[in-house]
Amino acid sequence: MIKLRTFNLEKVDKIKHYGLLMKLNRDEAVQEYISHNFIKFVDKYQAEDEKIAPNKSYVVKKDKKNIGVVATLNLSSVGELEIWYAIDKDLRGEGYGEKVLAEITPYLIENVSDLEDIKLRIKKKNLASKRIAENNGYILDDEDNDTDIYHYFGNSKK
Repeated sequence: MIKLRTFNLEKVDKIKHYGLLMKLNRDEAVQEYISHNFIKFVDKYQAEDEKIAPNKSYVVKKDKKNIGVVATLNLSSVGELEIWYAIDKDLRGEGYGEKVLAEITPYLIENVSDLEDIKLRIKKKNLASKRIAENNGYILDDEDNDTDIYHYFGNSKK
């Protein structure tokens, strides 16, 4: 288990976390970001151990409650790590997204080798996620069709 300040990250276990995974799998807001089945997405980014690394997914827990899932996607050749997270639909609006991003960002900075930038892709219509990114120091850098691209370390075009 990876310990953040108030949350823990746990390797995804399809049996132990079945309820959360199925709920996210049926969530239309989550499906907008994933071009295939959510369970297959989590399988693709399955963590083998409890060490944070690119291309891994984890269940976010607070106490014994499953809050959502966070995934570290590809670490590019220039050190840009894209992250993705989804909060349980029943827990949205309670500040969990903002708190999870506030804790995972510094953890990644301290624990991922060769990290130069953290990137988020957020649908233009997802105003809540855009606010969460901005409140956590991410800067809108670019636009890609219906997606805004935020970076933590500033403008990647420098």
